[in-house]
Amino acid sequence: MPRSLSCLCAIAALGVVTPSLAADYNDYPDLRPAYPDSWENSADNPLHFEAGVRYWYSIGQMNLSVGPNSETIDSKTHSGEAFVRIDDDSTSTFVEATAGYGVAHEGTYSTNGGPEFSMPAARLGYVGADFGWLPFGDPKAGVGLGAVVGYQYTNDSPDTGRANFTTAESASDISWSPTTGAWSVGGDSEINTFEIHEAKIGVAGRADMGAFDLTGEATVTPYAWVSGTYGGYDAGGAGAFGGGPNTTTALQASAASINGYAYGVGGKLLVGFHPTDNLTLRLGGRATYLQGAYDATYDRVVIDGPTGGAAPYTAPTLAKQTFISDNNPFSMFRYGALVELSGRF
Repeated sequence: MPRSLSCLCAIAALGVVTPSLAADYNDYPDLRPAYPDSWENSADNPLHFEAGVRYWYSIGQMNLSVGPNSETIDSKTHSGEAFVRIDDDSTSTFVEATAGYGVAHEGTYSTNGGPEFSMPAARLGYVGADFGWLPFGDPKAGVGLGAVVGYQYTNDSPDTGRANFTTAESASDISWSPTTGAWSVGGDSEINTFEIHEAKIGVAGRADMGAFDLTGEATVTPYAWVSGTYGGYDAGGAGAFGGGPNTTTALQASAASINGYAYGVGGKLLVGFHPTDNLTLRLGGRATYLQGAYDATYDRVVIDGPTGGAAPYTAPTLAKQTFISDNNPFSMFRYGALVELSGRF
């Protein structure tokens, strides 16, 4: 068959088949259509994500007490933190998680109104989570006002020195000589560790006005649990960690552990600028204040050294007692400038 005739036959056959294929396709109207352009950026998506980092320069003051003794601590801390926030326009709610840590500290402390000493070190770390409901306003317009509840754990532990205490708990822990009557006991010390578990409730809001936005909250802390170790507290003692025969010595036998409650207020306010659609720079401040009372618990021992007029001396004895100083007032205040850089997606 000539080549030209073959081509004509193929074209004719295609013309016959095509209408039947089109008819068959029309018999299936429920086939899923192709995705629209830019389906992944649908304006109907109610979830908005934001993540970023913050720098907090804070000034802190603590007032601590055990019985008639008091201590005042002034500090300055440079902290870095990270956060993630998710807003849901469909329910007018948001959740936010934050974690931060102090990377540089300086400050002073004084005891019983005495001279000030430089603070050798400090620790400041915190993690928290907030849940907010913003029923007033228009989420799609970027305006919302409502309530917020949250939890925060904070470790705010300035170093104010270490009180020495003996580790001896019984007479068997005393090293002594039956020949000379000389004796000694081991010692140790601990640093301050103040931990706060805090519940908060209050009002929160955000207003996005295009080129810039406002974010703020004001909260109260109806209850916070404060615990840890007041390692800088010296319960006092009469003598060194050793002595000779026929001596009686009282020594602190542990660091003071604290357990108590607190209540207070807090808040933050940030003004944000949007150099791009997804990038935000915010400037503002944050402040927290807590006050309450705690019980301080510590041990003391009384050691009666070896007895006798000459060798061999009689073995020493040790009596241990636990002391509790209750309802000791304290306060913790920290405030400062806050800088935030975040991305929205």
